[in-house]
Amino acid sequence: MSPRRILICTVVLYCALMNQFAMGQSITLHQGIVIDHSGTVKSKEYHIAGTDSLSTAIIIQGENITIDFKGAVINGTTDPTHPDQFKGTGIIIKQGKNITLRNLVVRGFKVGILARGIKNLKIINSDLSYNFRQHLNSSRQTEDLADWQSYHHNEHDEWLRYGAGIYLRDCDSAEIHDNKVIEGQCGLMMTHCNDALVYNNNFSYNSGLGIGMYRSSRNKIMNNKLDWNVRGDSFGVYYRGQDSAGILIFEQSNDNVFAYNSVTHSGDGFFLWAGQTSMDTGEGGCNDNLVYANDFSYAPTNGVEITFSRNKIIGNIIHDCWHGVWGGFSYNTVIANNDFAGNLSAIAIEHGQHDIIDQNTFSGDKMGLELWSNPKRPKDIGYLQKRDTRSMDYRISNNSFAGVRNGLSINNTSDIAISNDRVTGGTLQQKIDSTVKNMEFNNVGDQIKPNIDSSYFPRIKRIPGAQNAQIPTDHPKGKKYIMMNEWGPYSFNYPMLWSNKIDSIGRMDFDLLGPAGNWKVLSMKGVANMSATSGTIPTQLTAQKDTSSLTDIDIQLEYTGKAITSQFGTKYPSGKPYVFHYREFAIPYHWQTRWFAFDTLSDPIKHKQQFEKLITGVPDKISEGTDLSTVFGKNFGKGIPRQKITTVSSSAIDVPDADYRIGISASEMARVYIDDKLIIEKWDPTKLVNDADYHKDAFIHLKGKHIIRIVQAQFGDYGMLNLRIQPQVVSANKEK
Repeated sequence: MSPRRILICTVVLYCALMNQFAMGQSITLHQGIVIDHSGTVKSKEYHIAGTDSLSTAIIIQGENITIDFKGAVINGTTDPTHPDQFKGTGIIIKQGKNITLRNLVVRGFKVGILARGIKNLKIINSDLSYNFRQHLNSSRQTEDLADWQSYHHNEHDEWLRYGAGIYLRDCDSAEIHDNKVIEGQCGLMMTHCNDALVYNNNFSYNSGLGIGMYRSSRNKIMNNKLDWNVRGDSFGVYYRGQDSAGILIFEQSNDNVFAYNSVTHSGDGFFLWAGQTSMDTGEGGCNDNLVYANDFSYAPTNGVEITFSRNKIIGNIIHDCWHGVWGGFSYNTVIANNDFAGNLSAIAIEHGQHDIIDQNTFSGDKMGLELWSNPKRPKDIGYLQKRDTRSMDYRISNNSFAGVRNGLSINNTSDIAISNDRVTGGTLQQKIDSTVKNMEFNNVGDQIKPNIDSSYFPRIKRIPGAQNAQIPTDHPKGKKYIMMNEWGPYSFNYPMLWSNKIDSIGRMDFDLLGPAGNWKVLSMKGVANMSATSGTIPTQLTAQKDTSSLTDIDIQLEYTGKAITSQFGTKYPSGKPYVFHYREFAIPYHWQTRWFAFDTLSDPIKHKQQFEKLITGVPDKISEGTDLSTVFGKNFGKGIPRQKITTVSSSAIDVPDADYRIGISASEMARVYIDDKLIIEKWDPTKLVNDADYHKDAFIHLKGKHIIRIVQAQFGDYGMLNLRIQPQVVSANKEK
């Protein structure tokens, strides 16, 4: 053997031995530790508290590092029941390349793992669940607009205000697989990240996003479970989504592949927006992304939203959404081979151009296709000023419509070719008015056999060992199973008693859901005549609501059965009793709201004395009712200005002896008084940056009769006034 070859072999052997030696090194974690070599972490639970919004517990940096955490838990909190108060970052990967983390658990932080500028980062088989999530103010009865999110900007890491299981910036060629992020707010967030492979993950049951991408291109997102990433939904009452999504793609993210994912029961299944750059310049977009063979069913809003861009939506399942596909201002977009069923509107496109709708099946949708434009729409953004946005040039062919109530609704659109579409159980041509120009309508009927174009079947190389991400057949499915509490969607990982409805005589219908096991009632308050007091899960129950005007229900139950994990991540072994509650609390109010218009001389900021004089004088209008948001909403702008208005609302209350959370959501300013004592002041409109800034809480002890008074004022025309008073409760299980 030559000396050169001997030297090479020696170096290779030395490197291998050093790596093996390094992997054998045991690492014990502590606050502020810097890890710059490979090793194995001593497996135990480490309590390392986050001290401010993004302080770092553990730092990793260097090159060619592999760290096996062996299931070690890094816990940033001693109170898991208040995830909106979580702070800090569990692990920050600060600099380097070729870094691999595996088998770790991070919980109780604002951000689980944060990495910047790391090439070839791998995060494998790790659990970043039960990190930060906002407290939700919306109730079963009323949406609170302060719960809306906005992901439209992230040039300066604005997304970090929502926390994340994993947050990556400038990390190219990452591999993220076999990880779990559930019951947080956001799963995986990627900004300026290209050429990543993200697969076999479970980012479900979060109150914001499963996966979010910003200025990220050429990534493959495949075989992931991304179900129940949702907020802003109450079955049968409102369905808003509040910009939650299973997959969100924003701002110049191109050439990505999204395939074989399950993205059901999410605010939007797939939410794509071109970005502010395109809105300002008319250029760019989120283009040439392939969305293939995913399930986007049961979205409260849109199964797929694709706007101001050019993409391919092929071979997906999209059932029972408000809109199957919302394609506002989409162009040169292909929507083919998709399975639409039971949607209020299967495909809705405003101001679209050169779009192809081919080889899809539509079954039982209330509306098949909606195509339209608004010629009088103000050109108030750069995109509309610099682009031709007429609705025109559609090819609609080889589709099958079965039992679709209304096949087409088209207006202010030109150059439409409809051909070779099979229609059964209805008629395709509906709601087409004189504004439609140059429409061809050929070979449409119940005897047509659609042609199959194989070019709409993309070839995507499957990942070896990829999971089947689809929901098991025996798992609850459907929009009625989007069941929201104050922290997010129910995950089916623990038992829950859920009220379906209350009839006119106070009969309550319940579903008792969760892992299989036994249950029994321990105590009841506010209800009687429970149809059963013990049994097995799942089951259905009824009870009779107390007829008193104050609703104060507390049904305490005990579960014994399989091992479960609570909504705050606490594990209960098989056979250990787990106590849970159904609680409902509602104060009977009678609100009187007095309305005043103010001017420059009575400005609530600059002229406080004149403003106080104004609101103690004769009002411009008086309105009354039992629900404050309704009293305000129904009268806002009716007979009074929508701008420069103020309201004074008051009601008597009578409440049990308890500690209460009082929350006010108001545009723009509000003060809350109880018995003329100021308990909440939110009176600086310059601090209103994000939707959540419109809300503020206070915690106070109350007992008996009080007068609550709310002074609200606004300069703009965004109208919101919502109050919630809820007793504070301590978990019967004392979760730690």
